[in-house]
Amino acid sequence: MAFFKISCFNIPSPLLMFPVKEENKVCLFSLTNKREYELKVDLEKLQNWRFVGSSHGWLVILNEKADPILLNIFSGICHQLPGKETFPHIDSMHEVENGVFEIHYKSWNYSVSHSSENLRQLSVVKAVLSSDPSCDASCTVIVMYYVLGTSKLAFCRLGDSRWTGFGGEIQSYYDVACKDNVLYALGGGPSIEVWDFHESTPTRKIVIQAPCPQELKDAGQIYPSDLYSSQWYLVFSSCEMFLVVRYIGEFVRNDGEVVYEGDTLTNYFIFPYRTVKFHVYKLDFDQKIWLPVESLNDRALFLGGNHSVSLSVKEHPGCKANSIYFTDDYWDRMDEHDSYGGHDMGIFKLGDGRIEQLFDCDLQKFELPPFWIVPN
Repeated sequence: MAFFKISCFNIPSPLLMFPVKEENKVCLFSLTNKREYELKVDLEKLQNWRFVGSSHGWLVILNEKADPILLNIFSGICHQLPGKETFPHIDSMHEVENGVFEIHYKSWNYSVSHSSENLRQLSVVKAVLSSDPSCDASCTVIVMYYVLGTSKLAFCRLGDSRWTGFGGEIQSYYDVACKDNVLYALGGGPSIEVWDFHESTPTRKIVIQAPCPQELKDAGQIYPSDLYSSQWYLVFSSCEMFLVVRYIGEFVRNDGEVVYEGDTLTNYFIFPYRTVKFHVYKLDFDQKIWLPVESLNDRALFLGGNHSVSLSVKEHPGCKANSIYFTDDYWDRMDEHDSYGGHDMGIFKLGDGRIEQLFDCDLQKFELPPFWIVPN
């Protein structure tokens, strides 16, 4: 495995990690000082990796064999996590030829074969950390992983040999977020399961059930499922909890109109998908209701494949207040076309609904999707 690190430690966060294919390099872009910092790694060596998490400044990566790894790019420290064959839904796995694995799932009576590339796309959806491994040896890695079209939960402590599954009544999880060694797992409804990770075995504390806000119900007519998809995120801001809903047009013209696939009525070039809107809600813990949020005040949210975070622009100059910084995490479609993927990123202004470019870049295909990194 090719480890990589950056030689400069005093880089003001938040940071956007992105590839520069023409120069065969990977860079970090600081929003604070608008400077780029080059990572000491060959971009070609990362083509067969997949980044599935960014939390507390650490990255969770699926390597060329689709095995999970925990890496700190600032120190170069790496932890090998339990292998892909130890996920709870897998009975056995064998490599039948180079990069091809025969897998027997516990819920199936037959075996299937997958390449390493397919496994990277079909296994881990998202990963977060309960705490910073640099300061907490008992740090827990929590992952959402695919099982028959649904997302389930598993965890491991550093040094564990297997992934341990856990979960409650939620059939498929949409997002996970950690705060003070407590996990908040988001499901449909929306509903939230709260899991305590202070002990060796996680225990479910409560389930937060709040009625679906009317605006979210009505969004189904404004953003019909045959033209749009959506992503849900959980974000903590001090003592507040936000639900952020992202609406993605499946096929979007250059003028911003969302159209059906194969639309031939215009001569506009059609993008495969693009984010068009965000809605934000705040949980009222006392009344157990979701309240629409019209302003984030001096906060900026950072969403994507990373552990969702909220930052104060006063403490992070260069960031724009009342904004959502987002990167592409549409894993189901990111690899479907040679010309696109990883491109869906920008700055959503909650005040007027405009979307601005993150930086000056016309590239529409990123072999390594841009990722937010926010060190502690």
